[in-house]
Amino acid sequence: MGLKEWLARVVEEAKQGLNKPSPYGVDIDVTTYAVAEGGGYRFDMGSIDRVGVDLKAKALYLQIDQSYFKYISRIPGVEVLRIEDFIENYPDEAKEYVWRLIRPSMDKYVAVAALRGMGGYFIRIKKNTRVEEPIMACLFISLHGLQAPHNVVIVEDGAEATVYTGCTVAPESIGLHIGLSEFYVGRNAKLRFVMVHSWNRVTHIRPRTVVNVSENGEYISYYANLSNVKTLQAYPRVYLDSGAHAYLASILLGIGDAEIDIGSGAVLEDSDSSVEIISRTIARDLSRVVMRASIVGRGGKGHIDCRGLMLSNNSLITTIPELHAESSNAILTHEASIGRLAEDEIYYLMSKGFTRDEAIGILVRGFISIDIKGIPEKVKNYIETIERLTAEKAM
Repeated sequence: MGLKEWLARVVEEAKQGLNKPSPYGVDIDVTTYAVAEGGGYRFDMGSIDRVGVDLKAKALYLQIDQSYFKYISRIPGVEVLRIEDFIENYPDEAKEYVWRLIRPSMDKYVAVAALRGMGGYFIRIKKNTRVEEPIMACLFISLHGLQAPHNVVIVEDGAEATVYTGCTVAPESIGLHIGLSEFYVGRNAKLRFVMVHSWNRVTHIRPRTVVNVSENGEYISYYANLSNVKTLQAYPRVYLDSGAHAYLASILLGIGDAEIDIGSGAVLEDSDSSVEIISRTIARDLSRVVMRASIVGRGGKGHIDCRGLMLSNNSLITTIPELHAESSNAILTHEASIGRLAEDEIYYLMSKGFTRDEAIGILVRGFISIDIKGIPEKVKNYIETIERLTAEKAM
């Protein structure tokens, strides 16, 4: 099948999903969000700084709205392209990796991205290449309207890298962000993926992510939402082959009247595969947060740890952990808890000289702190900054 025929098939399949809502989260009218025209984007360094993206990185992808793109790689063994350039320059490979893990008709949000989306990064870490410095990506909304990038990351056999993505919006913009991501982790390869979101109270966010981890591969994911958002719904899925391991961590901050429905799902294909799903949620004001997590075990070991912290009597947290064992070789466990800060702990810190607000800040920071093994020191510094900012926003 030629490239034109393949792209036409994608369009036809996407049309079949235009009226299909997501089974989770708040349903919105996607037709009200047009693609911003005219290229009149506004660059806001303050917003980009908040999500920790280093625009001086040796490997970088920057997208503003759907009209401005910058991408570069000065790291040997690392390719960074815009997805359209990858498809045009490598059509045979594109048919192997683009729209393979995510179907264009999956739901209305994916369908809109397939039909009207533009941009997104293609990142390839070549075989046996070990990259210490994070590969940076920034997706920024400066105008009212739709931003719908399609991202593909390929970590070839024996390779190792960290991809750090920051997504944000100008303070006064109204937008719908639909980010599609298909990740491929090769045999004995490792991908660390850090995604930081900082939106505003009128944006709707619908990421769609699927990850395939090959034999003895490793996928470590760290997601954080640092700010207010109108609605956020995501349910990334990871498929793990024999000997593969995944660690999926998320830090969620629900403030204002945000409605958040987010989770992670993993499928263990073999008795030697394993996964840990960790989530920490803070809810205050009138926010509503649903934390989902599921593991399907056709073998292997899996554990879910969901914890929620209530900072308001008017907020709501719901945890929905699911375990599905399809083999007697599967060992699956979960723990879930929701509570509030203990007054005796606050008083203890106050007795040491801290103010009440300082004591609460220390306890909140401890609640969201997650020890992720195997993270390079530079990435640890980014995560520590994320945790500090989240604790400050929660106050």
